[in-house]
Amino acid sequence: MIESFWLKDMIVLGQGAPNQIRKIGGQQGRCLCLWSDKTGFVRVYPVPYGYVYDWEIINVEVRKPTNDGRENSFVVYNYEKEWKNLSKRIYPQKEINRLGNKVNKKLKRIEQIALLENISKSTFSQIRDNNKSFGLIKPKNMKFLLKQSREKSQAQKTLSDLDYYIMNQNDFAFIPYLQYECEGPCSSRHPHEQRIITWEAYQFMRKNSNSKEHCMKLKDNFHIGEENYLHYVLIGNIRKYTTTYIIVKLIRFKVEGE
Repeated sequence: MIESFWLKDMIVLGQGAPNQIRKIGGQQGRCLCLWSDKTGFVRVYPVPYGYVYDWEIINVEVRKPTNDGRENSFVVYNYEKEWKNLSKRIYPQKEINRLGNKVNKKLKRIEQIALLENISKSTFSQIRDNNKSFGLIKPKNMKFLLKQSREKSQAQKTLSDLDYYIMNQNDFAFIPYLQYECEGPCSSRHPHEQRIITWEAYQFMRKNSNSKEHCMKLKDNFHIGEENYLHYVLIGNIRKYTTTYIIVKLIRFKVEGE
């Protein structure tokens, strides 16, 4: 019998682009990056769209995966049979707002920034060399890139990369990348270049996926090169090539005036 357990008080940091899941007939799910002071970074998959959102504090019932050896990686319990209604397996916590209404509990902006400042202490080389599955980096000298989509035979890299394949990226003429350096002491002599798989990027590109001009607007959406924005790069590795990292979320905040 497969044992399950609960992860509680988990903060949703990011969501990867949707994957089509063979075990449930090709329906789309996504991979979450979660955080708590107790567990650190955690990967949970697959999750349907609309159950939880970034910065919400959630509880989720999970099991250990059968073929994913990365640290702190878990599968939503019994998703194969309950995909159409997983609300008893994963749900946001509730709180009462100032109007007396019950709402989903989430971090406020000041709490979000405080958390990111506290956990963005690593550089890419430190994350990779210590075999970490996730890491949060303060970047500098960022450059946004678009690359032509590769052949269909090219392996698709996804955060879960278990028995799924990413939503057909061959529908997209371009794939977004970010080139950056680390603010902290990184052993790499060259800038890092990693693919962006964040859900919001592909949701934007699919509006006009064959237009390079449209897809380049992601640079403006991410406010790359704008000095009045704070940026944090959330990266995660993939199952088959654990030293290969992709960008789960490019987090940004506008710097408020004095």
